[in-house]
Amino acid sequence: MIEILDVNERMNTAFDMDSLLIDWIDAEGRISRISDREARELAVDPRTVIGMPLESVYSGVSASLIRAVARGERTADRSFPVWMNSGPYGEMAMVASAFADGPNGLAILKQPLTPPTLGIGAELVERVEILSQMIGAATDACWCIEFLEPVDTSLAEEEIVEQIFRNRSRWRACNEAMSRLYRVPDDQDFNTQPVSRYFPATEINRRMVRDLVRSNYRLDRAQAVDRRHDNSEMLVENDFRAAVKDGLLIRLWGTTRDIGIHRKREQQLYDRAETMLDILSATPDPILVISDDGLLQAANPAAETAWGRPVDQMLGRPLQHFVETRNALEKLLQAALEEEEAGESECDLVIISASDSRDSWRFRAARIEGEMRRYVLTARKKPRRKSRLTAQEALS
Repeated sequence: MIEILDVNERMNTAFDMDSLLIDWIDAEGRISRISDREARELAVDPRTVIGMPLESVYSGVSASLIRAVARGERTADRSFPVWMNSGPYGEMAMVASAFADGPNGLAILKQPLTPPTLGIGAELVERVEILSQMIGAATDACWCIEFLEPVDTSLAEEEIVEQIFRNRSRWRACNEAMSRLYRVPDDQDFNTQPVSRYFPATEINRRMVRDLVRSNYRLDRAQAVDRRHDNSEMLVENDFRAAVKDGLLIRLWGTTRDIGIHRKREQQLYDRAETMLDILSATPDPILVISDDGLLQAANPAAETAWGRPVDQMLGRPLQHFVETRNALEKLLQAALEEEEAGESECDLVIISASDSRDSWRFRAARIEGEMRRYVLTARKKPRRKSRLTAQEALS
């Protein structure tokens, strides 16, 4: 069975403690001291981790085991495997032994396990390294929430949602892009921050988690309102994936995007479009938009009034269907070209109205910039020329 060895019996006092991978854990399961060697290996400041939860240096499962041993809730084997966080994204496998060190608490002495010792093939190790490097260097904000208290997925929906926000959890393997997105200061590690600081239990976030539960823990483009490090709100879009084992949710991971800027831009464009529609609706002259091949794509109410054709009957049809003048499209495109070169050009087209009457209209054409070439046309009816008889009558 498992025992905690007495440090005075098992440790040679001739050892330089700071040359070993060792840390001390208090009765509450927090780090009370860490050796210089271990701090270097884990790339942490030995002063800043004092009083921190074990998850700041150990993986979730390893932290839970050591915490239980420190609190006297279970015993530990003479040696047992642990995983330690190495840098922002990596983890190191080690074999550990626990020693009671009197007032110093529980001493955890460790030795790194090399891939040959673990029996892990070099190719598998390389793949883990590649994945860690890819996530770390990704420009997308990648995150993982690990539940130190797994969520029971057999419960009612509302209780599952409550546990996701309430149960103890931690960030794990979040990349630099995540830190930048949430504006975490450079001297702080995002992975050591409380989950609730950036993902609060607001109503909109609860609705998103409900959707996640209903979609069997796989959800894309889910909107939430998170908080940055400075407590300002941020509208984000998440893609969720989950690890559920034996009916317990143990991990959520995915990517996050700030869509607040895009939403603001969309609103600005919508407001501008609404304003333009109001202006076009009030304009007394017909205004049309045609594609490069002459199909009608938009028309204002004045066009409908002038030619007696409902707009929905004109859209998507060639302009030539409503024009008696031959080669109408070519004339309009030439006018648009001359407009760009000379600053002003017009062409006359005879429009066939719904009542089959024909009137001459003077058109101006201008090209609209964009991925697809389009043209905006403005038309003004030409006054009819008086007949000679009418002119003679006017002189008499």
